[in-house]
This record gives sequence, C-alpha cells and structure tokens, in this order.
Amino acid sequence: MTDILQVIMSWKFNGCHALFVIDHVKKHVTFIDFTPTQDWCKHMPYKRFAEAIIMASKKYKIAYSKKRSGWAEDIFKWEHTIQTGVPIDLRGFNTSYLVLQAMAMWGNDRRLKFVGMSDAKTIRKNFVIDLLSYEDNSCRYAIPANIQQRLIDIAKKD
Repeated sequence: MTDILQVIMSWKFNGCHALFVIDHVKKHVTFIDFTPTQDWCKHMPYKRFAEAIIMASKKYKIAYSKKRSGWAEDIFKWEHTIQTGVPIDLRGFNTSYLVLQAMAMWGNDRRLKFVGMSDAKTIRKNFVIDLLSYEDNSCRYAIPANIQQRLIDIAKKD
C-alpha cells in the first residue's frame, strides 16, 4: 500500500452512496455523487460533503498510517472537485449500482459512460443478471435450471 497512487472509496451518507477518488500524486480528492444538490447547498455544492470528507479524512489517515508509517497527510486539506457529467438519481434508489459502474470505469483513460438512468427497473434487472451470471460466482451453479433459463431469456432481450 506504500506505492498506491489512487484509492477509490465508496461512502454512504444521507442514505445514498457516493464515491471518493483519492489521488496521492496530485493530492486531490474527486467526489462522484449521483444525487441532486439540495437547495440548502446550491450556493456552495461542497457543503453537502463537509461532514463526509471530515469523517473520511480521519478514518483514512488512521488506516493509511498503519500501512505507511509516519504518513500524516490530511486529505481534507487537499484540492477537491465534484465530478461533472454523472447521472443524477432523483430518488437515490440506484446510487450503489452507479458507484459500482464508476469504480469499474475509473482509470480506464476514457470518459465515464454510464448506463442511462431513464429506466431504473432495467438497471436493477441488469445488475441482478450480471451478478448471478458472473463467471466466478460460486453460487451460480446452485441456481435452479428454470431460473437460469429465465435469466438467459431476460439477458437475450437486451
């Protein structure tokens, strides 16, 4: 962990999931949040992250210093940006799935391209299909044959 350049950390606050990308080289933290900015912090969007970044900073300092003796940086003092161009989940039902998508895409030297948010039911369906059909899922073979066939049929419709 001493040679880590970036850390991607999921964080749950206000009942939804967001993502913090901590860049050790640039001393920069990127927030990826899929919920709309509330009226009380529209004038200062970072305000909604204040409590989360303070808590993350404290916990991160403790965790990282265990692997790298003497490390005492405070990520709260680093530069922070809010990632733009991410889908907004108005009701917050799909934020955990969007965090997983962002984690899979981050660092691939291409723009984050998310599955459309127009149909949340499709997103959840695809998530379940991906999870159940994942090649390394040891429980995959315990799924009854009729359910496996139904998953195959659903996957073909996409």
